[in-house]
Amino acid sequence: MPAQGYDLITIGGGIAASALAKAMAEQGAKVLVIEREVKFKDRVRGEALVCWGCGEARELGIYELLKKSCGHDVPFVQTGMGIRDLTSTTPQRLPLLSFRHPVMQETLLGAAEQAGAEVRRGITVEKIETGKTPAVITNGGNRERIAARLVVAADDRGSAARKWAGFAVQEQSNPFYMAGVLLTDVKAPADTIHFIFNPDLGMCAVLIPLGDCRFRAYFIYPKTVGYRLQGDPMLELFTSESPKVYPPLAEYYAEAKNIGPLASFDVSDSWVEHPYRDGVVLVGDAAATTDPTYGQGLSLSLRDARTLRDELSKDSDWAAAANRYADQRRGYFRTCHTVEAWLRMLFQNYSREAAALRAKAMPLIAEDPTRVPDHINSGLDLPLNEQVRARMFGEC
Repeated sequence: MPAQGYDLITIGGGIAASALAKAMAEQGAKVLVIEREVKFKDRVRGEALVCWGCGEARELGIYELLKKSCGHDVPFVQTGMGIRDLTSTTPQRLPLLSFRHPVMQETLLGAAEQAGAEVRRGITVEKIETGKTPAVITNGGNRERIAARLVVAADDRGSAARKWAGFAVQEQSNPFYMAGVLLTDVKAPADTIHFIFNPDLGMCAVLIPLGDCRFRAYFIYPKTVGYRLQGDPMLELFTSESPKVYPPLAEYYAEAKNIGPLASFDVSDSWVEHPYRDGVVLVGDAAATTDPTYGQGLSLSLRDARTLRDELSKDSDWAAAANRYADQRRGYFRTCHTVEAWLRMLFQNYSREAAALRAKAMPLIAEDPTRVPDHINSGLDLPLNEQVRARMFGEC
């Protein structure tokens, strides 16, 4: 290995990369984290770990760190059909954990550095060389070639590293936009996430308390509605459209002020079937993105970090270990992808076909909410088969 070589290089310093870097550095690996941002900025992105994601954080040894530094416990969820206590109805017995995304990033990146990982910020990766000893070409004023046993690409959904390494990307278009904004002066409970659908309109509203009188509000709407919620002037439309899903939001938002950008984005899925090849492994959104309506992205990122850590830790052949990670990643992503498609059909699709399905399924679900698969809250290791699907749609 070249004198500048590392065991592991991560491209990106977000949740997956930092959690993995911390875990591997603690085991004695020589780790380099390359992060292009000198300071993380507020953007519209995920700011909550669902219960099973909190379980992954606990396995990685970062759950208590997040709770103490930036986390806010949200034990209850309001779905429009009553309030559910997540701490007593999920296998993890944990609440949802929310946080400001930039603060979470700084916390975990600092923890990785404290564990012994080297962190370089303000550095741009320009190229990846794949092969038995992969390398990255960086530019932080001076171009540099840095080799490693394994390169981990964690550079988000628009991953350039994925393209450089030659991965083929699969895509599925979903017919919705998701808008989000950071608000204060919201008159809503600080211990409850609101996650509510109006299937007749194909709309969904999500309101997540972050603590310190801050809330992240989301509104999911069909691409056919004729507007795109983007920029501060659209806040009034955001707050007037959201109560169509759940009328109490009108009161919650009556005095709300935005303290972060309002932006909307496409919720379509993309994924790589086998996120390892030639010395490069993909994690987080670089490996796959799921419809963010269902809030699985951050938890999937931690599942990636934990799975890859476990495989690398038990095999000196890191290529074999990364291939096993990729096989597992394909499996649990497919579970998530499948369940979200079922939920989208029943709760968001406003076609006649979907309305007929709801007419059959919803009365049964009202009597027994456990008919709805709980993978979104309780984890991707729950059973997934034809009986689960048929029970949800009222076929048995």
